[in-house]
Amino acid sequence: MSLEANKIAAAILVGGMLTLSSGLIANMIYGGHEGAEHGGGEAAAPAAPAAKPAPVEPISGLLASADVAAGEKVAVKCAACHTFNKGEANKVGPNLYGVVGGPTAHKEDFNYDDAIKNLKTTWTYENINHFIANPKGFAPGTKMTFPGLPKAQDRADVIAFLRTKSDNPVPLPTPDEIKAAEDAAKQAAAPAEEAAPAAAAQPEAAAQPEGAAAPAAAPAGGEDAVKLIAAADPAAGAKVAAKCKACHDFTKGGPNKVGPNLWGVVGGPSAHKEDFNYDDAIKNLKITWDFAHLDQFITNPKKFAPGTKMSFPGIAKAQDRASLLRWLRDQSDSPVPLPQ
Repeated sequence: MSLEANKIAAAILVGGMLTLSSGLIANMIYGGHEGAEHGGGEAAAPAAPAAKPAPVEPISGLLASADVAAGEKVAVKCAACHTFNKGEANKVGPNLYGVVGGPTAHKEDFNYDDAIKNLKTTWTYENINHFIANPKGFAPGTKMTFPGLPKAQDRADVIAFLRTKSDNPVPLPTPDEIKAAEDAAKQAAAPAEEAAPAAAAQPEAAAQPEGAAAPAAAPAGGEDAVKLIAAADPAAGAKVAAKCKACHDFTKGGPNKVGPNLWGVVGGPSAHKEDFNYDDAIKNLKITWDFAHLDQFITNPKKFAPGTKMSFPGIAKAQDRASLLRWLRDQSDSPVPLPQ
């Protein structure tokens, strides 16, 4: 009788262990990747509401003196999900050989999540910097659960290491590109209320009805720059454009960055680059970028296109906008006529 009781107890114990084990195995198969960099399956608990991403310190100026060996050590954190050498297999995340300077979905044999697929931009130094500082801030909705690298020097070192993993390492940033990245960071860090001080002073009647087209009036709080364009200095405009180069390329056939390539933008549709994934605020404008609309937009992007993700606060001085638009007009195969 005692032997039979022992057998029954043992059977119950084994059954319990099998039930527990099967639960753990199922979790590993279907939910285990959530703890890794490119997760899949359901999270164990609801995600906390996303806070507004903090401004990211640029690393362009740190790359020339960055420590590649130190970057390789930092990259060990990524080795569970990524390989780095030429020809190595993808893991949970893609192989990263040739990623610097490549398209955001650079590996054709890897199934990226929609957040990465829809970036449709280039992994410039600063794009990688922003991404590895805060992956979910740069690509909202990505399954990558890696929290990011908070220290700018660590990011610079790991990017310097990644740069070496290429058949043709891209050139280090030029002084102009470094300055542009620093200027963009300063603009992004500026309080929102400083970006558009005149917005709160606008009369209630100025509010746009739902679904209305962009306003045709002169920019609020600033002089209409359109009448200044014909006499403006393109060389001065090129200098103004330097502050935009962290996010935009202006050359024919150049890559998209955080923002679209702007070759041929003057006179084109508001979403003029078919290979760039514009935010809904820009997609829904459905206008032509004539001088008047561009003047209004670069005066105050968030007022002209409410909800846009563009963090640039705008250019207050009409003469600076006129010079920029005069120069930007020339970045085209068929420059539009100057305003009379």
